[in-house]
Amino acid sequence: MQTADSGPTTTVSSGTDKTGRGLSKAVPALPPIAALPPSRRRGLTLESAIYDAVLTQLSAVGFSAMTMEGIAASARTGKAALYRRWPSKEDLVADTLNLVLPPASPPPDTGTVRSDIAEVFRRMAETMSSPAGCAMRALFGELDPNHDFIEVVKARVLAPRKASMIEVLRRGVERGDVRPEALNPVIAEAGPALLVHRLLTNGPPLEEAYIDAVLDEVVMPLIRPTTIAAVGRKGGPARS
Repeated sequence: MQTADSGPTTTVSSGTDKTGRGLSKAVPALPPIAALPPSRRRGLTLESAIYDAVLTQLSAVGFSAMTMEGIAASARTGKAALYRRWPSKEDLVADTLNLVLPPASPPPDTGTVRSDIAEVFRRMAETMSSPAGCAMRALFGELDPNHDFIEVVKARVLAPRKASMIEVLRRGVERGDVRPEALNPVIAEAGPALLVHRLLTNGPPLEEAYIDAVLDEVVMPLIRPTTIAAVGRKGGPARS
């Protein structure tokens, strides 16, 4: 119903009177919820919105369930805008990964091996906890380890971190802070592998306490020179 001065209304029950008959009253009707119209963004602005939508969809529904329709809706654009640029969602995801994954940065050089490794771990944690990192975790959890997208992540994220660890260990060997036998890929991968596993199983954020524990309880004992004396008996021989 509609009143002369109050606009559209709807009738709702307000209980019963003393005789048990139902009572009703008119209340203003809620306006219909309008769907968000497609945005008229173009060029780089539109592409940025599409890339953000890909990351959102990967994190929300995974690669297999993600559709071009869902990406378009999330980006508030039409499917045609996507298909004009990418023939398939595989091509779109590949371009998204190449754009959002961080470039390799020089290994840190703080003067001490522990501080250098801590910085490598911090950068890795930041990357894996970012929107791009959330998308990476979704891909790792869903796709075959040899899938092309996994290879892209390995080449753009994991391999540079491994190279940074190798360089940090090499400088540590030169300073006498790292035993020469520790300069090998297995030890270089040990800490980063634990961080990735923690993020895949628990999700972000990666706690500082966990990073410190991996560093001090796993990595440092593996690389510490055997000639560094541990606390021993007074006057007794040094123990590694």
